[in-house]
Amino acid sequence: MIAGMTSQLPLDVSHLDVTLGASEILHDINLSVTGGETVALLGANGSGKSTLVRAALGIVPATAGTIRLYGQDISQSRSVNWDRIGYVPQRVSAASGVPATALEVVRSGLLGPKRLWADRGRKARQAAMEALEAVDLADRANDHVQVFSGGQAQRVLIARALVRKPDLLLLDEPLAGIDHDSRETLASILGRLHEQGVTIITVLHEMGELEDLVQRAIVLRDGRVI
Repeated sequence: MIAGMTSQLPLDVSHLDVTLGASEILHDINLSVTGGETVALLGANGSGKSTLVRAALGIVPATAGTIRLYGQDISQSRSVNWDRIGYVPQRVSAASGVPATALEVVRSGLLGPKRLWADRGRKARQAAMEALEAVDLADRANDHVQVFSGGQAQRVLIARALVRKPDLLLLDEPLAGIDHDSRETLASILGRLHEQGVTIITVLHEMGELEDLVQRAIVLRDGRVI
């Protein structure tokens, strides 16, 4: 690696341990992802894939080691430019049981601790519509997400992650629980984002429809990179 490039890496993990309760979930994880890569985290259930992504975002605490996003240590959360990071969690109801349109769900992605009214106004609507257009759902903007199929709901969550135009997108099992046609559509959407230069890290149980898109796979077993 060229000297000085480390500080520009979308994700750089060094000697990461994560212990939750009495269980060590991750042990001595070392990995780095370069800009524009599409990387898959593979492994069986319980291997630590989702925990690794959540630790990278500071959702679960590291017991040891360091995690840097674009050169900024996430232990200093205020120094991280979170607008550069998009996250799509494992699919649940896009509106969490609250009646909401696709547009409202996507606009909520603009909110943050210091952005209490960021989902309001014409610019927020325009940004949300552009994100829905990116996942081919602009024509469903005013439909309630409760009537969407699993694949459509997953695309709404991706749009919510895209609304701030992130440089790095992390997805947790985006293909789980959706039909073949929906998986093909998601693969096409992620392919377009890759062509635009977005760095993509995705947790997968198996490659499936993303096999042609993924450039590198990192395999975990029992909390270790193998």
